Amino acid sequence: MQGLLRVGPRQVQVAEVPRPQLEPGTAIVRVRAAGICGSDLHPYRAGGEPETRPQGHEVAGEVVALDPHQGVAAGVREGDLVALDTICLGRACGDCRWCREGAPLHCQRRRQGPDWSGAFAEYIKRDVRGLFPLPANVNAEEGALVEPLAVAVHALRRAALQPGESVAVIGAGTIGLTTLLAALGLGAAGVYVLARHGHQAELARALGATAALTGPPEEGAETVRRQTGGGADLVIETVGGTAPTLDQAWSLLRRRGRVAVLGLFEGAVPVALGKALGREATVLFPNCYGEQDGRHDYDVAIDLIASGKAPVRRLLTHRFPLQDAPEAFRTAEDKRTGAVKVQFIL
Repeated sequence: MQGLLRVGPRQVQVAEVPRPQLEPGTAIVRVRAAGICGSDLHPYRAGGEPETRPQGHEVAGEVVALDPHQGVAAGVREGDLVALDTICLGRACGDCRWCREGAPLHCQRRRQGPDWSGAFAEYIKRDVRGLFPLPANVNAEEGALVEPLAVAVHALRRAALQPGESVAVIGAGTIGLTTLLAALGLGAAGVYVLARHGHQAELARALGATAALTGPPEEGAETVRRQTGGGADLVIETVGGTAPTLDQAWSLLRRRGRVAVLGLFEGAVPVALGKALGREATVLFPNCYGEQDGRHDYDVAIDLIASGKAPVRRLLTHRFPLQDAPEAFRTAEDKRTGAVKVQFIL
């Protein structure tokens, strides 16, 4: 099959790679839409050893082959359009403590092998438990956005968002904007988005943000404190990297509020913990998705999309065939293109 491989810093190419083979408890899915995530851009920039198998985890496609777990109803059929949890349920053992607790991200016995590759390819294999059927009114492009929406849903549920609370979101990339949509869909009374780029702020306003702020961080914090009467109940950090966004979070937060950190911090960053202590803040580090109160974050995300509460399709700014992968990655990396979400459509 055709698959996308990184071959050097900012160099990707489409090559022939092994097609995954069905094995017990798995399904083969024909990829229909796959998104480029910010986490895909980190190795794209850095280079490192050339890839031998495709990556990519924001994906929806059609089930073409199925071998369910013996004695367990699959929940999907051949021909179904599904969103895939490729990272957690799609590879987890299903039997360990973490799997039983609904936290398969922490499974230490993940299924693996040379053909357990990612979504930047024509076909992908995953455990049947990681496949979520999409309703008739949700298409593949929206289905590939279930994953980033589920990341936001997981953070808000872990942080115990209550209807009527205020939320401040630092960052307006895909995760920042899905957090906006999820917060509104789950009942937040006001959502304030701090954006770096004008087109991101414009989209945040169109999606229902109470305010989308692009000025200096101090001005944004003052606006949030003024409009919320002292600071947001919950702050979600979605930027990561090396920016001082954790310290920015304290200035947006009310006393005894909560901060959920979603941004990817690969190295040490200085943090003024005295400010967090002074506010008696609760800080969480939600990661990926799982099950809570008997429902998986993917199920909640799919319901938000199907109901119209989370119009994720409006985040999709660019579509490319897999053969145009170099241009697609250049577009996703360069925000001057107006890119929010770039997808491969197969």
